Amino acid sequence: MLSLGVSAFLSAQGPCFDLALGTDLALTDDSNSPPQNLGFPFTYNGVAYTQICVCSNGYIWLGGVAGVADYSPTEAELLTQAPRICPLWSDFNPGVVGSGHVYFNTPAPGIATVSYAGVFAYGTTTPVSFQVTLDATSSVSITYGAAAVPGTLNPSIIIGASPGVASVSNPVSFATRPLVITSDNFAEVIPATNGVPIAYGNFKMQWTPTAPGYIASDVTCTPNSLPVPATSTLVGIGCPAPAGPSMYQMFGTGQSAPDLSGLNLTMLPSGGADYIAVPNINPVWFPGFTNNLLLGDDIAVLQTLPFSFPYNGGLETSVYVSSNGFLTIGTTNPGSGCCTGNVAAMLAGAPRVSGWWEDLNPAAGGAVFADTDPVSGDFVVTWNGVFEFGTTSANTFQIALSPSGSITWRWQTVGGASGPYLAGYSRGTNTADPGQADLSAVNGAIVSSVVQRPLRIAAAAGSRPGVGTTFTVDASEIAPAPNGVFAILLISTEIPGGIPLDLLGLTGCTAYVQLPEIASFFNLTLGAPTASFATPIPADNSILGVSLMSQLVSDDLNANVFGYRVSNGLRWNFGI
Repeated sequence: MLSLGVSAFLSAQGPCFDLALGTDLALTDDSNSPPQNLGFPFTYNGVAYTQICVCSNGYIWLGGVAGVADYSPTEAELLTQAPRICPLWSDFNPGVVGSGHVYFNTPAPGIATVSYAGVFAYGTTTPVSFQVTLDATSSVSITYGAAAVPGTLNPSIIIGASPGVASVSNPVSFATRPLVITSDNFAEVIPATNGVPIAYGNFKMQWTPTAPGYIASDVTCTPNSLPVPATSTLVGIGCPAPAGPSMYQMFGTGQSAPDLSGLNLTMLPSGGADYIAVPNINPVWFPGFTNNLLLGDDIAVLQTLPFSFPYNGGLETSVYVSSNGFLTIGTTNPGSGCCTGNVAAMLAGAPRVSGWWEDLNPAAGGAVFADTDPVSGDFVVTWNGVFEFGTTSANTFQIALSPSGSITWRWQTVGGASGPYLAGYSRGTNTADPGQADLSAVNGAIVSSVVQRPLRIAAAAGSRPGVGTTFTVDASEIAPAPNGVFAILLISTEIPGGIPLDLLGLTGCTAYVQLPEIASFFNLTLGAPTASFATPIPADNSILGVSLMSQLVSDDLNANVFGYRVSNGLRWNFGI
């Protein structure tokens, strides 16, 4: 009777994915779960198993003992290690921030499921979803979501199964189904290229045992998706616009995506130590660079300027040029800055101009030049096709210092494989941090000795807008008393791209929420710099995948004519 019940469960056409995920196994990068009880015997290669161990890297160990949590799939390892089933053996990292998780469930008698729900491929933010079902007939069903995009380290992906120990290679291809497999040992080894989806996606297949071997056939089902992890996304920067003796942005891993290629930005002196940052003032790329500094990996060298550079109320006659993408104004040796952009070091050290501060290696590719532009008289440092360390990712950009005191960045092509990367400027010497600016959107920003930070909203540490949970958001940079008396949280649908509010007197502010709002919450802050808002999320699966926008408003008579600060936007993506 149990087998009949299982057969009916599998043959009835229904959703492709079972959305009852069960228990979060709390897997991290390269990890295995403790033994999970199936509740029935699952027979593979003549052995009945009642437990499995789940690996974060897309395979299942048969039995109560896990092997190595291997992120580099090879057929040799599949054939010689412990018995396992590989629905999608790759390199996944469910422990990284933003990734989905891996779940185990027994939704019905004689049924056990393992669900990889929106798990990130290692080194990417690309979610991958697939689900494995084992049943009391010893069949295996696998549902795949969108075609998986491999991570950054693995050269191949494996779909198959093996009793291990001393198995003999049995290559197969699942490209054509039904497929008759005459052995309990079989594998398709799929070459993997980072960023290129594999050939399999959005289908469900079943391996029906023929003792020995299997028939792999498609299962008719209604397409659906596994619920994605709940996330929140910052949008914009809020107002009043950030200002201070620094202006910078971080890119790459855990930061903004690189978007400066083809852009330029100039800081024009506006008296004393202040600047106004404007794009397209000095955009002409200087192609005449010839003075190769012959920099190797992690090198900084002192260069004498061809003029006295007006800076911070005085004159400077030299700069240090680092192979890692920045120059330092003055005679203080900053070191090479190995090996990634570092905001704390930029704020604390000598005055620094960062074109693309990261781990660059001109010894492996490209070169760094320092020349005088005969037309403008500018001193121009050029990083021409310089490789990111350990890669062939080439970066080309210039920093130009003008005899008038202006500073210009020209980014021709910048990016890389990981990061983080840092671009911007700081007067250094333990200056206050004004926070990040969106350099690609800067137009008329003030870089000054007066630190000004915009009202900010962000998710509280560890808090997510999960269905059936309470999501907490934090407000910061509320104006001090006698302003900052209250803060209002608005939640509504999103205005794509936002609407500038300058015409209302809210200079530099942008609206991201549609009015009237869906919900609003009032907090009497009385000049406190921070506040928190806790919002219960309904336990309603119909809102899985839905997004809303939130934004803060707080009083500040000094911010603008209208007398209010408006925060950045915070997008709520409801999920599990």
